[in-house]
Amino acid sequence: MTITPTPEPVSVEEAPFFPAPRSCPFSAPPQYTEFRETGGLHKVTIWNGTRHWLATRHEDIRAVLSSPSFSADVRNPDFPVVHSNQPEHEGGMFLRLDDPEHARLRQMLTREFSVKRTQAMREELLEITDELIDAMLDKGGPVDLIQDFALPMPSRAICAILGVPYEDHDLFQRHANAGTDLDVSHEERARLQREAFGYYTELVERKRREPADDMVSRLLAHHEGPDGFAPEMMPVLVGILVGAGHETTANMLGLGTVALLLNPEQRDRLRDHPELAPSTAEEMLRYWSIVSTDPRRVATEDVVIGGQLVRKGEGVIVSLIAGNRDPRAFGAGEGECPADELDIARGARHHVAFGFGSHQCLGQNLARVEMQVAWPRLFARVPDLRLAVAVDDLSFKRNSIVYGLKSLPVTW
Repeated sequence: MTITPTPEPVSVEEAPFFPAPRSCPFSAPPQYTEFRETGGLHKVTIWNGTRHWLATRHEDIRAVLSSPSFSADVRNPDFPVVHSNQPEHEGGMFLRLDDPEHARLRQMLTREFSVKRTQAMREELLEITDELIDAMLDKGGPVDLIQDFALPMPSRAICAILGVPYEDHDLFQRHANAGTDLDVSHEERARLQREAFGYYTELVERKRREPADDMVSRLLAHHEGPDGFAPEMMPVLVGILVGAGHETTANMLGLGTVALLLNPEQRDRLRDHPELAPSTAEEMLRYWSIVSTDPRRVATEDVVIGGQLVRKGEGVIVSLIAGNRDPRAFGAGEGECPADELDIARGARHHVAFGFGSHQCLGQNLARVEMQVAWPRLFARVPDLRLAVAVDDLSFKRNSIVYGLKSLPVTW
């Protein structure tokens, strides 16, 4: 479904607040679309009153995220942090380090999320999907697809990979929600981070005593210590892997289902041609671009991006939704579907929904397989699935690091 509101004129001197809301839930914020079409970088103001550059063009985003002239380290005093807790919580974590140290530590994790390993999970993911669909059908509609399908599917998968007890899902899902909700206060977020650290500390200690065939046990056995991950960082690492392993995919499954329900010709095309599952996943990733506030970087030296000189110490934020709707990168060829519209057969693999460069999403292979399994199976088994409320009554997350639906009432 494509709804393109008319953007209001925005003065580049105003440095509007970032992140701007998606005034239409199916479109990029109008300000970012205007910035993109104007070209160059533009100044925005974040929550703490500081001003930073915003990149909105696809080529400029890729240039920022691949340039060694930018740092991902949130401990840098000039870094454009997402919220006040970020430096304390994420400072020193491998994903916030710069290369070569980031690449060295990341390599210790990549095997766990390799294409070969995640593809080998396809049958297990299919079993989980069928179990959840069976439970929905037994329950009878209407149901909340988020709670009954989109959230438990990736949660169960990441628990199986890491060795985290799924029966604790209410706890770790609450922690993940607090970590992405920008309306949570500094004090409440800090309290929940302490609670999460306590939980994952106990889990890590249990894995030390009783190792099993899971990722946490293997990390402790082979990659903890002076040449790997510091012991005191292991609980934080596991918590980040759990949160990232289900939060983003759960939101993608919900949003993708809505997109297919509102575009029945695309839904029917996928159901009749399940071989389109890989391209459907890529197109949904591009179309929704659910990470609303990141990635962010700070310049470590003067560098030119999109014709704009970014000086050492200046922050740069990228808008993934604006870049992934860039008509210069998508829909520019003759007969191609425009960038603001959905086309599950589009060749969209060059999107930046997972970021770009050395810091791109570690779990992207797993997320792809989960989506490739979930949507074809859901619509094959529940072909008359439909919204149980009007589309205007759907409730979206308006102020969150990760865009998504709060609930998705469906029936059949």
